[in-house]
Amino acid sequence: MSTPSQDFAALREQLTGLKGPAYWRGVEALAATAQGQALIEAEFPGSAPLMDRRRFLQLMAASLAMAGLAACGKTPEQAVPSVRQAEQLTPGIATWYATAIAFAGVAQPVLGKTVAGRPIKLEGNPQHPMSGGACDAVTQAAILQLYDPDRSQSPRFKGREASWDQVRAALAEQLALLDANAGKGLHIVCGASSSPTLGRQLETLRQRWPQARLYHGEPFADTESLRTSERVFGQPLAAHRNLQNAEVLVCLEDDPLGSGPYQTPLQRGWAERRRQAAHGQGAALCYVAESVPSLTGAAATKRLAIAPSLLADVVLALSQALGETINGQSRLSARQLQWVNATAQALKAHPGRGLICLSKQAPQDVQAQVMRLNQLLGAHGQTLEWHKPPLLGYEPGQFHESLDQLSKQLAQGNVSQLWLLDCNPLYTSAPEPGFAAMIERVPLRLHAGLYYDESAAQCHWHLPLNHPLDGWSDARAADGSACIVQPLIEPMYSTRTLHQVIELLMTSGDSDALSLVRETWRHVPQQQWRQALADGWIEPAAISVEVPPAAAVELNLNLNLNLNEIGDLDAVVRPDPCVWDGRFANLGWLQELPKPISTLTWSNVVGLSPRLAERIGVRNGDGVEVLMPGQIIRGAAWLQPGQADQVIALYAGYGRSHAGRVGNALGYAVRPIETLSVGASLRASGERHALAFTQSHHQLPEDEEPPVRVVQRQSPQLPAQQIPVSLYAPATDSGPQWGMVIDLDLCTGCNACVTACQAENNIAVVGAEQVANGRSMHWLRIDHYYQGSLDAPRSRFQPLPCMHCEQAPCETGCPVNATVHSRDGLNQMVYNRCIGTRTCASYCPYKVRRFNWLDWSANAAPSIQAQRNPQVTVRARGVMEKCTYCVQRISAARIDDKQQAHDFDPASVVTACQQTCPSQAIRFGDISDPASAVSQGRRDPRHYRLLEALGTRPRTSYLARIEEGDASDET
Repeated sequence: MSTPSQDFAALREQLTGLKGPAYWRGVEALAATAQGQALIEAEFPGSAPLMDRRRFLQLMAASLAMAGLAACGKTPEQAVPSVRQAEQLTPGIATWYATAIAFAGVAQPVLGKTVAGRPIKLEGNPQHPMSGGACDAVTQAAILQLYDPDRSQSPRFKGREASWDQVRAALAEQLALLDANAGKGLHIVCGASSSPTLGRQLETLRQRWPQARLYHGEPFADTESLRTSERVFGQPLAAHRNLQNAEVLVCLEDDPLGSGPYQTPLQRGWAERRRQAAHGQGAALCYVAESVPSLTGAAATKRLAIAPSLLADVVLALSQALGETINGQSRLSARQLQWVNATAQALKAHPGRGLICLSKQAPQDVQAQVMRLNQLLGAHGQTLEWHKPPLLGYEPGQFHESLDQLSKQLAQGNVSQLWLLDCNPLYTSAPEPGFAAMIERVPLRLHAGLYYDESAAQCHWHLPLNHPLDGWSDARAADGSACIVQPLIEPMYSTRTLHQVIELLMTSGDSDALSLVRETWRHVPQQQWRQALADGWIEPAAISVEVPPAAAVELNLNLNLNLNEIGDLDAVVRPDPCVWDGRFANLGWLQELPKPISTLTWSNVVGLSPRLAERIGVRNGDGVEVLMPGQIIRGAAWLQPGQADQVIALYAGYGRSHAGRVGNALGYAVRPIETLSVGASLRASGERHALAFTQSHHQLPEDEEPPVRVVQRQSPQLPAQQIPVSLYAPATDSGPQWGMVIDLDLCTGCNACVTACQAENNIAVVGAEQVANGRSMHWLRIDHYYQGSLDAPRSRFQPLPCMHCEQAPCETGCPVNATVHSRDGLNQMVYNRCIGTRTCASYCPYKVRRFNWLDWSANAAPSIQAQRNPQVTVRARGVMEKCTYCVQRISAARIDDKQQAHDFDPASVVTACQQTCPSQAIRFGDISDPASAVSQGRRDPRHYRLLEALGTRPRTSYLARIEEGDASDET
């Protein structure tokens, strides 16, 4: 027989999931019980004399909600509300902080925007010379990771929640053992880091425990290129590429414009070179030889699709064409040699302004020869500089070891303690399938990371780390400058910074994170320190290192691989352009961000050329099986025009089991490989995979006017467009007239603007199923097109926000006047009028309007709701959404100027997409002002409007892409 308290608990459980009248009827039933009345009195003592039925039910509902929250876990320390408002906090007014986000160890300088103490948006730091106010998609998504409810929130021992006191007690006894044998048996695997504070701590650790051994745990690292520079120049050096000075850029299996920790400065540099060339100042030629289509290949003047096993042959032929005396005969075809000769001629024609970029996975002999060629071409000091490596573990004579060396130590039983610090090697870098089994034999295993990931699940202890936005640290940017990582918010969970964890492991004490960082910079006066916090960096860019002449290299063409080991195909492994090596797999913004060329979302694929797919009889979505050394990969085929015929492209970052509720069980898992490629075989598996992509048609028509217009550099002018006569009276305009011009010659299709728009405008993530149904919610998309044959196509990118048409069909078609035209030229959506007929979407010829089919916001985790921009309405189900030209920023600038008693300056308004674009391809402003940048763009001979013949008169327009007169692809 149940007790009254059990009856009460059962009734309370029945309320779960109820809404509306059913919920209140349930509350009323509970209110009639003695336990319910007692709960009200306990929560709200002394309220009985003022009670009526309505008030009683309200209090009962509130009490049940609090009781439910208390049942979710440990009750936190009682919060005390602030009686006085913080001096620096004004409701509705944003506060900005300079800080940095590390991507693969390299600092990305940013400004963090906080409202009422909540960080809500990141922008590139405009004062930092590397950033210039821009940043990439991954950095934009870091704000979402801060609020990720799946982040690790407390220490764990064998998977169970523990306390930091228990951690200290358990590790204290291990310190005596390490001190007794000078650290023998301690093996530490570190993720990539450029933190001077961490470097100081690791040096202290080495001195205390000289027998301890350190290993690299970062996949897709620059280890081989740094080892090669040590071999060529006598010390490990990192290449710093000045693409703004490169008249001729040659990329061999390298993608400097693609996703990665150096994407922002490299894209900014190349865009500056393109911008200068568009005004007649030199050339901006790009020659690319690659196996898999990339963003750099999409921007190429001449592109060569080639297998990685022939890369040494390309370098040999290019060296001979440039006058180097090297013995050997390359295996290139006549058409491939044609590309080599054209590249060599361009480099000779621009002495001192050329640059050759090579894959960091290339054999050392090939890398050494490319370093020599760059020196002979006069690149040093112009297009190329050499700096001391910003990342830790590459100091002369103190290189961290590879995981292959760790495998040998594990097999010999020499590892008594294993620390995995800010890395996930059991998923990202395991050198062999038996690596996990060998780790299981280590007596003490400890993991420190942001998530309880695959490596954490195999360790005894897991120590949760702070997010960069809620903990103190420091890091070096791509130019070598030292940035202070300043928190924007108090730690959200019971976490520690990596510096605190290192100090805990060495002393079993609890240290202050700020004090540890300040200790590193104790030589900096307090006034300069505070200025560094305001600016975002404390040391300027690194000074270039003078290098001796590089010696000649004897190229060995047999270094690449033995294709007969498994099969006759080359398998390459690339980081995913959105989730990288899987560390961002639990971020819905990046999962739903279309891959730049394929426009796929929520999965990885096995990339094949159309010819190879035809040979084995598969099409997009068909299952294939790839057999390669130590791995068997089963995934979905995806045809990639422009890919080399004998190449299989595999993408890391998926197949996660401990990523979180967003990133688990998506796609296939593949381990990165150390070399350019390995021999592999391929067959169809007979399976069928459902893939979610945002664009189903990529081929540009040959007999129609293409949406992406192209002009030749010799005559960069488009024919005048005929604007149809309108039967409608022109709109009554007043004030600034907003418009946007997008330069397609600068856009690389990197999608940074898409994520910036999503973060700024509270755009919902809808999931793979809804994307597959054509219901993605992005207000800004980047269409990708192929032009030419499938074997050697040209790639075209076109960003499409709302066109903000002066004669907008959506406005005339809406039956309830929910979409209207403002006096300053904006096409506006009035959400509370919209009844969801979707007529406006049917009338829109540009297909830039999105319908909110479901309520994606109501059931979001509370932490995710805290990230949202309070200046933008969170849309409910059943309304149409679209780009607003960031009208909230227009209003904020107008209000700010009014408060300052200034005349409104339209130039002060910067949209989110314009702000973050690394190439600065977007101009926005007042088209009625002839001096504005957007007006100048509209007077450019390359200017055109999309679908101008329809007479919609869009305010968003484009500048045509510039190509060389002899540009053609080679295969």
